[in-house]
Amino acid sequence: MSLQEQRAVEMAVVDGLATVTLNRPDAKNAMNQDVADDLYDIAQRIAHDSTVRAVLITGNGKVFSVGGDITVFASTPSEEVPEVLGRMAGRYHDALRQFSRLQVPVVAAVHGAVAGGALGLIYVSDIVLAAEGTKFATGFGQIGLAGDGGNSWFLPRLVGARRAAELYFEDRVLNAHEAEDWGLITRVVPASELGEQGAAVARKLATGPTVAYGAMRALFQQSSTTTLSQQLADEAAAVGLIGSSRDAQRAFTSFIARQHPTFEGK
Repeated sequence: MSLQEQRAVEMAVVDGLATVTLNRPDAKNAMNQDVADDLYDIAQRIAHDSTVRAVLITGNGKVFSVGGDITVFASTPSEEVPEVLGRMAGRYHDALRQFSRLQVPVVAAVHGAVAGGALGLIYVSDIVLAAEGTKFATGFGQIGLAGDGGNSWFLPRLVGARRAAELYFEDRVLNAHEAEDWGLITRVVPASELGEQGAAVARKLATGPTVAYGAMRALFQQSSTTTLSQQLADEAAAVGLIGSSRDAQRAFTSFIARQHPTFEGK
């Protein structure tokens, strides 16, 4: 077991599962420069740690995250706002970009509220569990900002252009079941079971065919900008390449023998 504690974000790696936890509970895990820097550092560490086979993103305290720290925005002189917010958003976006490119599956277990730029962390996750009672909102109109966290890119793709516009312009707040119906999250779970179920899903993925999962992520992410012809070609190439992996070879043998394969992530 290895433990890396940050000022605003914690990370622990146990048995191939990296658990990333937002850790500003007194500020409702509002995102400031420390959070952005820590997330970027952690994403980089995970990307270069061959022992990590899955990631779980959570938040300490009563809510997952309310988004950007408004106290920072309000206390910054107007002439310094472009630099301060640009630096914060830039580093946070670098972190999201890195999380999206990880070659392992990412699970998010959220509760309380997920708002503003913090939505970016569920966008870069493959499976998102939300506790009953969780609220989801962009909230950018209320603070006079155009938005960050990849909202303008991910939302239209996940929920459709009209619903994305409703979330943006009308500051619509979704409850957990609405978020599930709209395709923003994977499923709703009882609040008392969020931690257990989130960890169980992530641990299961950490024992799966890691190489195949990495290819799945890459193929999914490129599909919105790739032609069908190119996507089919890339799928064929991936199948051929991954088919020679130790995990795939073991799975073939296990399938014929009607046994459950044990994957090593290789």
